[in-house]
Amino acid sequence: MILIKLGGSVLTNKDRKYSFRTRTAERLIQEIKESEVEEYVIVHGGGSFGHPGAEEYGLNSIEPKRPAEGMAKVQLDMRRLNNRLLEMMLDHGIWGISIPGGLITIFDEGELHEIDHEIVRRYLSLGTVPVAFGDVTIDKKRGITICSGDDIMKGLSEFADRAVFVSDVDGIYKEGELIKLFKEDMLPLEKNDLLDHETTVDVTGGMNRKVEKMMEISDEAETHIINGDVKGRLKNILDQEEVVGTEVKR
Repeated sequence: MILIKLGGSVLTNKDRKYSFRTRTAERLIQEIKESEVEEYVIVHGGGSFGHPGAEEYGLNSIEPKRPAEGMAKVQLDMRRLNNRLLEMMLDHGIWGISIPGGLITIFDEGELHEIDHEIVRRYLSLGTVPVAFGDVTIDKKRGITICSGDDIMKGLSEFADRAVFVSDVDGIYKEGELIKLFKEDMLPLEKNDLLDHETTVDVTGGMNRKVEKMMEISDEAETHIINGDVKGRLKNILDQEEVVGTEVKR
């Protein structure tokens, strides 16, 4: 089974609220359709649908502002994005099933505590494609917190063979150079390692936190990050062809 993470940066214009990159998203769905993969789960981020509300209400903090209101608002925004993707998949003959992160996870002090694997496995067994997404979820200590798409990728990685992160960059850079194989001893990344548009830290954590999650995922599944803005790269890596990108490995 392959985990495909469609990042918020490739699905949305992160500098414009509720801005869906329709053509890019459609091409990525088509590349998945045309690939040779048979069993996969799609996970997507929030981008300009989820992040603005999560930041406004401080939903990733210990004491969020107006948590009930913020939870309702951000969950609705994320479902709007999820529905856009599901409609597109249906048009391409892919039978996507919505799996909200807030309904399959429980957190404890901001860290993933448990995730419901069984519901994902059951939908896969029916020939459908689970489409999970970052969401507001229950936290045992804080009440609520943000569950990122990366958290879901980590939670599902134990029964995956490969994990592909689709972003808007070619991979991970160090001192201005694209790293083909990124190892744990290369952390931490410094600000001058990042491209200009990567320097803004979003509500699901900075680049170091994302790479640390990828490291954890790589313990269970072969893990890569590629640029979804370049035509053909997603299809090629799904078909196990060599592409420009970064493999993450401890």
